[in-house]
Amino acid sequence: MALPLVASAWSTPNLWGTPPGFWGPLLSCTGVYVGAPATNPDGTPTAPPCTSLCDLIDTAINIIYFAMTLAIFIIAPVMIVVGAVMIMLAGANPSMLESGKKTLTATVIGLVIVLCAYLIVNTTITVLNISGVGGFGNNSCTTTS
Repeated sequence: MALPLVASAWSTPNLWGTPPGFWGPLLSCTGVYVGAPATNPDGTPTAPPCTSLCDLIDTAINIIYFAMTLAIFIIAPVMIVVGAVMIMLAGANPSMLESGKKTLTATVIGLVIVLCAYLIVNTTITVLNISGVGGFGNNSCTTTS
């Protein structure tokens, strides 16, 4: 029965990137002047200077993606485990059982709100054909991401 699972385990779908979620730099540009050096003192490259409103929007989108990544991949799993442990350890304590159920319910509702909010914003921007808004719609901003 497990043979199909073993056969399909050789490749994993790349839905969220590697590693999953957005862990890239939050700032897409820096406030340095245009003639600033291209590298930091330790040799790492600096972010390009901010030159337009598109840079600010791109930074805001990066922060939103990072917050969604934290909510989906870190906070929600921890809260699901907390709720499940509360239910398992409740025993004859009905208040702890109810608290665990409320924790699980709130976590699932929070995940649905996060995912639906992204879906609604993305769909609205795409339908209205708004361009140049971070990773949404037809991106006409010339930013580095």
